[in-house]
Amino acid sequence: MTTHFAIYWDLIKASIQARMEYRWNFFIFIVTLLFLYAAQIITVSVIVNRFKTIGGWSLGEVVFLYSILILVGGIVSSVFTGVLEFGSLVRLGGFDRYLIRPISPLGQVICMGFDVSGIAHLSLGTFTFIYANKLVDIHWGVINIVLLICSLIGGVMIMGGIRILIASVAFFSINNQSLVHLFIFSAREFLLYPASIYTRGVQFSLSFLFPIAFVNFYPAAYFLNKDTGLHPLFGLGTLPIGIAVFSIAMYFWRKGIKAYESAGGA
Repeated sequence: MTTHFAIYWDLIKASIQARMEYRWNFFIFIVTLLFLYAAQIITVSVIVNRFKTIGGWSLGEVVFLYSILILVGGIVSSVFTGVLEFGSLVRLGGFDRYLIRPISPLGQVICMGFDVSGIAHLSLGTFTFIYANKLVDIHWGVINIVLLICSLIGGVMIMGGIRILIASVAFFSINNQSLVHLFIFSAREFLLYPASIYTRGVQFSLSFLFPIAFVNFYPAAYFLNKDTGLHPLFGLGTLPIGIAVFSIAMYFWRKGIKAYESAGGA
């Protein structure tokens, strides 16, 4: 087991070194990322300043909602970026090499795709979280801190599980890029604002069919004592939902591994 961890760590270091080889590209990417987040925050601020609230949520409350999304997204971006490129790995036959090595194929995908730029997400998320807490009144006792950590872990499991689930589709359809853009990048836009601003049908879908509202909306509503139209304890459901989503994703991943047939040569 210790040997396996050493191998995974070596793979992570190799991934970081590869991404840092072109330092200017990496620097430009980080700057672009920061501008993107800044633009989103400015857009939200303009909307709130114009209409005073968004679905009954003040500026500070929306920023708090957004900060949870960035913190979760930072971890997910670091750990699960390689999963996004899995379709290409299968299509080109490169995944064959992963299967003959004596360590987890998924572990290899994750470690070899580790993205150090996630640190930028986490840094900005931490800054945004601190700023949001200056605008809202939340008492951060031990219990709330523990609940926040559980919510962040659950959010990572939800978003990471969705990525693994979408990656598993590549075992059967080879090309999963359209699903990556639809369910990962486009769906993320729904998390920028309180789910309460959407129609009941959309809220139901984001809560029970594609439960990404548990990433930041329900936890934020719990800490801010906001009415979601559901029982307040839904705000504590992120970790259980995360475990469920991740377990389902791993089930389909294992099914995909068994059904996998090489799609070509690497």
